Amino acid sequence: MSTTPVNVQVPGSPDGPVVADFVEHAIRVAYVNRSHLRSLPDTWNDPGVYVLLTDDGSHRIYVGKAVELRKRMQEHARREKLPWMRAIAMKRDTTHGFNSAEIGYLEGRLAAEVNAVAGLQLVQGKSDSDTTLPPHMMLSLDALIVSMLAAVRLAGVDVSKEGGDAEPEEAAATNKRSPKSIPGTVADLVSAGLIAAGEKLHLEQGAVRAEGSITTDGSIVVNNVAYASPSRAAAKALNLQSSNGWTTWHVGSLSGPTLDALRRQWREQASGDE
Repeated sequence: MSTTPVNVQVPGSPDGPVVADFVEHAIRVAYVNRSHLRSLPDTWNDPGVYVLLTDDGSHRIYVGKAVELRKRMQEHARREKLPWMRAIAMKRDTTHGFNSAEIGYLEGRLAAEVNAVAGLQLVQGKSDSDTTLPPHMMLSLDALIVSMLAAVRLAGVDVSKEGGDAEPEEAAATNKRSPKSIPGTVADLVSAGLIAAGEKLHLEQGAVRAEGSITTDGSIVVNNVAYASPSRAAAKALNLQSSNGWTTWHVGSLSGPTLDALRRQWREQASGDE
């Protein structure tokens, strides 16, 4: 089971924000109660993405972006469009931080991921991303969503997708067995160079056509939501209960090889290396 490394700093003052550093992606996160928002230091007036949480049992959640996080959240505190009680502020813990285009893209991606979680109600959040960035930049930002979702989970919010996201055969690939006897994953194909991160996937079934893209960790992004399972991604793209994504997704174009064809190639290569 993979983990997300994080360092948490708990302030001595009861009204100070709890700060968590997600070291893998250099994401700094502040957790602050609405009543203690004034205690958030001015250093949090940087560009970033924020999440507002309610505590009334409605599971409503707001995802937004701001070039000045602290100022923007204070504006939310002065108006009652959502009776939020806790805020999660996220920024880049690097010298230059995020720019406006990057937080626009991340806002849309995070909002879409939240909207895909059963039981959560996305309020006034975006479901589309700023796509003005070049593809390689969007690909690098996609990797940050893992830490951002982990930050939301650290606040006690269940962010697991409905029905789970792992197929039994894919989960079995984590066992240390011969390549001949393990199913293989999209991540295996990326690691072997058989498919590149950022590659476009296409499928067609009846009158429905859909597109996805490969992330650096082998997930498939469909409609701004990442799925570890190709079949889960295909089912969502086709709006079906189930679909065999290994045979449905084609790489590069509808006439390109299927993921299953590349997986068979991976198995042959891996078996030859034994």
